[in-house]
Amino acid sequence: MAETGVGLPIRNHSDGPLEVVLEPFGRDYWLRPGESLVVHTAGRSDGESPWPGTLRGDEPFEVNYQPGSIQVYLNGAGGWVTDLDGADLECGHQRP
Repeated sequence: MAETGVGLPIRNHSDGPLEVVLEPFGRDYWLRPGESLVVHTAGRSDGESPWPGTLRGDEPFEVNYQPGSIQVYLNGAGGWVTDLDGADLECGHQRP
């Protein structure tokens, strides 16, 4: 089974902290103003849809925003979060 990956960069352009929640796991990561991270997911490349969790065939992520928080729903086989240089970030990163 081959996999294909994709990353979603997120930058905090606000003046306050931004919570990024990775769903369906409930993992939280926090960004200070001006900081960034990348949410990654892997999809299957050998099936009908590489993103089995999606309602549409070409949607690796669903993103919901509310002030101070972004929820990223993974439609792939799994997910992880890194900084812009590719270093893994742990759940609770910079949690206030």
